[in-house]
Amino acid sequence: MTLIEHALRDSGIDSSAQIVDEMLEKLIPVLQTSAAEGEVQRRLPEQVAAALVEAGAFQVQVPKSLGGLELNPLEATRLVEELSKVDPSAGFLVGNMNSQAFAMMALSAEGVEEVFADKGAVICGGAFPPAMAVEAPGGYLISGRASFASGAHIASWVTAYAMLIENGQPKMTPAGPVMLLAAMDRRDCELVDNWDVLGLKGTGSHDYYYQQVFVPAARVAPLTLGEPNRYFTAPLYRSRLWSGHSAFAATALGVARASLDEVTRLVQTKRGNFMTELLGDSASVQRQLGKAEAKHRAARSYLYDTVDELWQHQLTGEFVTTEHGVSMQLAACFVIETAREISEITHEIAGSTGFRESSPLEKYFRDAHTISQHAFASQARYESAVKAMLGKPNDWLFFQL
Repeated sequence: MTLIEHALRDSGIDSSAQIVDEMLEKLIPVLQTSAAEGEVQRRLPEQVAAALVEAGAFQVQVPKSLGGLELNPLEATRLVEELSKVDPSAGFLVGNMNSQAFAMMALSAEGVEEVFADKGAVICGGAFPPAMAVEAPGGYLISGRASFASGAHIASWVTAYAMLIENGQPKMTPAGPVMLLAAMDRRDCELVDNWDVLGLKGTGSHDYYYQQVFVPAARVAPLTLGEPNRYFTAPLYRSRLWSGHSAFAATALGVARASLDEVTRLVQTKRGNFMTELLGDSASVQRQLGKAEAKHRAARSYLYDTVDELWQHQLTGEFVTTEHGVSMQLAACFVIETAREISEITHEIAGSTGFRESSPLEKYFRDAHTISQHAFASQARYESAVKAMLGKPNDWLFFQL
């Protein structure tokens, strides 16, 4: 932290925007030289991970009382968006891993003190399929294998979402199985190298395997979001778990913006095969580019308006409601869907340039389509939002907490 950041925080002024500006100034040059390396390694390059940790990018949603930055959600969203313009995988990880830190509110105060004793703590997790937890003296034994543990190589902690098992069967309640959240030391878990995918390759979202890992009771809690522990009482933590949705949407916005900027440069110099006219002089290209630009501006406004809507409610000291959750779910679905559409428009405009590995447009196309399949904001989540709107039974966890 710089002296000015400390001074602003101590004075009670919201310094989130200045912190993000200074963070981006440090990080953008590092990302610009390393994004291609992450594609090859299928993980975040070590120098990028180190720069992100040093800058505090993974402490964005950690409480100040635990040494974190506790940025307001609008600026946290902007940070993810700006990073994603340069390296979508890095932006995705900053958003995703901060949402994992956010989930620590469910633990006891003793548990989060242990997790954040290291001020550079980085948390990853895979929620599906659920692990199994069996009570043991002083804690639980956790076993399972979780997919999509984004940032697996750089994590210091791994979260597991586990069913409580008694007598070989899940312990049941009228609402379903008893679910627990456990924070495990990354050294107790085995990384399974299997992140062979279309896009967002640099996220290193490999599987994690853990067998009979003992986790003390302080680092295990029911998977419910009632009153959080004493470290997570600020307005920021009144959003329940909806913070992750805006982060994934911001990643998609960054990808779409980068794709638009790249194709805008291209059409000013490229002529189509067997054509004499610059692409930028073509009325059809102008129409497509104009529509894509409008789509991006509309989606960006929608996302930030929705984040601000929730934030203004949180500032009253109240938790967000189901109606707010519907707003965030719809916004995330729409933004990510729109970003994918923009990548398709720019791909069509670019012609043969768009499918060459030498063009950034090829990578943006893959990244946009990969994030569009994320469970948090895939097309199926429109259905989840409408079920909540209509008061119907909902199988999407976020409308059950």
